[in-house]
Amino acid sequence: MIRTPHHSERTGFFRLSGWGALALLTLPLLQACAGGGTTATPTISAPTTPESVWDALNQPRPEPLPDAVRITVSEVLLLNDPWGIESPVATALGIQELISAGLLRRQDVEFVERRRFSQAAEMERRGQSRPRGAPEVGVSPGADLVLMGSWAAASADSAYLDFRLTRAETGEVVTAFRRSTPIKADPTALARRVIAGLLDALEETGSLPTWKDPSPHWAPKGYQESGVSLSAVSAFFSGVAAEDRYDWESARAAYQEALDEGGSAFPEARVALARIARIRSGGTLGSGNLP
Repeated sequence: MIRTPHHSERTGFFRLSGWGALALLTLPLLQACAGGGTTATPTISAPTTPESVWDALNQPRPEPLPDAVRITVSEVLLLNDPWGIESPVATALGIQELISAGLLRRQDVEFVERRRFSQAAEMERRGQSRPRGAPEVGVSPGADLVLMGSWAAASADSAYLDFRLTRAETGEVVTAFRRSTPIKADPTALARRVIAGLLDALEETGSLPTWKDPSPHWAPKGYQESGVSLSAVSAFFSGVAAEDRYDWESARAAYQEALDEGGSAFPEARVALARIARIRSGGTLGSGNLP
């Protein structure tokens, strides 16, 4: 039986379209091309990580405040890409996941997983079997708001983030915000700048409960370089690709490499490690116990 999201006055089922759908469709093709053009089911690596390591990684997600608004992250369109880490589609998807990881650590918003959930729920609806290693789809509450936007060059030295929040049920634009960044902004700093803009927008609309951030420099009011190297970000993006294949061993190795290289400056990698440990231990793609 296919499980569907709960519906209530705060519930909306998120559907990907446009660039978001393109990212989901294109990324597997890019991965296939990287493997010499084969389209066989990805090989899931044999377990090599001791269970004690997985247990240590399996940390609960912060409990959202009762009045925290439920937010999902949709498409991030990059109209310029100065890094060349991955393909533009994979890079946009990676930044989307950096934003998601940055929201997962917070208690004043409730992040709702929709990208993987929507794809898996559609497979169940069509009667397709789950990929090897994939968890159950589960049941998920709907998001109140959807965050989406773009990053585009404004001049030879500067660029702008243009983002908007829409109601998940109706698509109505609630608010929008624009933030400037250097044209050579690093990807992690870019994601954090988006989060800071989101928080400002929620505060202006009276939708942000009071919460003291123990690490405010991870969502700075102004643009700040993150100090996270591109090699660490590249490892994080590899972890995203492996997680999308439900290859937990490869995802853990990639996220751990990202954390080892980024250190304390890269908490997003630690968040991602905890997420995959939770889902591997029996979590579902619904937000009840994931991410």
